[in-house]
Amino acid sequence: MDRTKYTLTLIETWETQGYRQAYGELRQFYSTFLETIPVGDKRRADTGGHAMDNLLQSLNRQIAQEPARREQVREVVYFFNRLALCVNASLCSKETTAVFFNDTVQSFLEVYGPYIDNNKETLPGRGVTLVELSRELNPAGRH
Repeated sequence: MDRTKYTLTLIETWETQGYRQAYGELRQFYSTFLETIPVGDKRRADTGGHAMDNLLQSLNRQIAQEPARREQVREVVYFFNRLALCVNASLCSKETTAVFFNDTVQSFLEVYGPYIDNNKETLPGRGVTLVELSRELNPAGRH
């Protein structure tokens, strides 16, 4: 019961302290970025592999040029690290956390994972805790 209560407190923090807003703005940034990519390039990226890597590296370069975007990534990573520590210490309910955050964590890592990897020395927890949270919430991988 206490774990669920603390998890709900963190959900409220996500929603009211700017973390959800930062995440939403990053999603919009990515959507806007995708609109600039030629259709053929997007199709190749959808099949994965090298084309997707190139697309995300281009996104990384744009983030690197925008201090506000870098700060948003930092804020979201910070929140997810806090959430991961809560789950790992059994202070938060893993089940409630997974229901509320699994898709968000997976989507964030799919898009911003390369940026996090390239900049881990400057990010909270060096991004490692976020990757651990992803595995904890979705051990079988995203479906």
